[in-house]
Formats: sequence, C-alpha cells, structure tokens
Amino acid sequence: MTKVIDAFKPKRINGMHWLDNAKVSKSIEDNLQTNQKTPLFYLHNESINDYEDDIYFVNNSDETLSFVAPYELMKRDADCPEMVIAVEPSERDKAFTYIDVLPNQGVKIDRQHVIYDSDYLNQIIVYTMSRASQEMWGIWRLNVCEKGLFSSPYSLLWEGGTKPSSVVSADKRNDPKDRPILPCVLPIRQQLYQGWAEYYDHMSASLMTAITDVIYRYDFGMVGCYYNHTWDEYSSEAEQIANRLIKEDAGSVDEVLAMMTAVYDSSFGAGYTKVPKEVAEIIYGLWLRIRHKNTVNK
Repeated sequence: MTKVIDAFKPKRINGMHWLDNAKVSKSIEDNLQTNQKTPLFYLHNESINDYEDDIYFVNNSDETLSFVAPYELMKRDADCPEMVIAVEPSERDKAFTYIDVLPNQGVKIDRQHVIYDSDYLNQIIVYTMSRASQEMWGIWRLNVCEKGLFSSPYSLLWEGGTKPSSVVSADKRNDPKDRPILPCVLPIRQQLYQGWAEYYDHMSASLMTAITDVIYRYDFGMVGCYYNHTWDEYSSEAEQIANRLIKEDAGSVDEVLAMMTAVYDSSFGAGYTKVPKEVAEIIYGLWLRIRHKNTVNK
C-alpha cells in the first residue's frame, strides 16, 4: 500500500454506521431486510483528494475492542514451529496500534493511491480481540487481499463470526500454540527483559522472557491473564524456573515438569496449579537451545 508521510498520522472517527443498504432502493431493501447481513467489522474509505483515500477499520459491534493492530503480530521460530516469536512493531506500527476502540468508531490503518496502488496486489492484515459472545471470544486475525484498490464499505466479518466471501481468512487464534504476543503487553515485556539483563545477563534474560511468553500464551495458573493483558503475572514464576534450569541443568522433560510444579506449589500451594506437560516440553526445548548457544559462544 502507499507509504506517504501523512499516512503515518493515526486518527479516529466516531459515530460511524454501516450504510451499505443506502445503495439499495427502498422497495428492494424492504424485500431483503430479513436476509441482510451486518458486519461486526468493516473497512471504510475517506477521500483525501482526487487520488488518495485513507482506509479505516470500523468497529460496528456493540463492544469496545481492547485493541486493533493492522500488522502481523506473530511469526514462528524456524527451528521450533511450536514457538511463537513476538514481532517487535516498527514506529509506524506502534502509531497505528489503537487501544479501546469504541462501538461505531473507525481507526485509520492505511492509505491507498488510485495510481500507485491500482495495478498491484494489496493486502491488509488486522488483529483484534472480541469478547462479545462464546462464538466470538478470542483473538481474530483478519486478512484481505485485492488486485487494485479496496472498495468502501468492505465487510471483514459478519455477525456470528462468519467470513465474507471476499475475505481471504478470518481466524480465531484461541489455541495456545497459535496465540500471538499481544501489543498491549510489549512495553512491560521489554521493561522486564532489561531489568533481568541488568541483574543477571542477556542469556538468562532471554530464557526468562521466553518462558514467560510460553506460560502467558498457555494461560494456566492465574486464569484469564492472556485476555486481560497481564504478561507480568507470570514473570516471577518464569524467573524462578529459569534460575532452576540454569543451576540444576535439567536433563529431561520430566525434570522440567518437576521443577515447574515445585515453583508453582511454592507460589500458590501444593496441588493448586497443574502444569501442562506440553508446556514443560516446549520449555525444555528452549532450555536445550539456549544452553547450546551459550556453550558455543564461550
């Protein structure tokens, strides 16, 4: 899409309403009213001049969205596909990360140019979180792609969570192995990493951060921390687990599971928290890789 300096200025528009029916005659609208679909989210274009439109993501639902992020939030570790790596947003991405997007509010996410963009394959990826219902609950990744310009209005997701035919994908990332590190927690994540690096070293800080990421995504123990953006709720246990791994040099998944269970029993009481073995397997893999890297660098 067009990269223009002015396009880097975030903006919100309140009081937006779905007006797709306005293009249909009244008699036809009356006949089709019961079959008319309404989007929860859609794209809206605001004309800037004869050549440019700003593109807005519109929250057409009844809930306040905790965030809207129009860029990729996650990638996979090339050597360990079950590991999600937090994507450090660019300055532009940070500017276009919106917190608390109100009902009927549009937030500017991109700009298109009638000449520069009309001959290219253009893509928009948007992440957001919905808690409107059991069907909608989760982190949504919406992916649209068009040869040329995006029209307005452009439905992204229908009520009930069904995907419009024009949308490439509309996926809920509810499986822990598919959950991204959310932009809301990146500042505290970076702050704690720096604190650990200063107190311990960068190897230990990397291990502590990676363990916290895994526990945060799998969200066991303090239930609901992932959806409440409290990454640091897991940091104390992650720090203790990392220190035990470094000191005791675990040699198996079962040893890691025993270490983690001991830490959680100490923090919350014996038997209160059940550590998933899948989490222990991932953390053991992390430990082996970080230990190997540290050995090679010595």
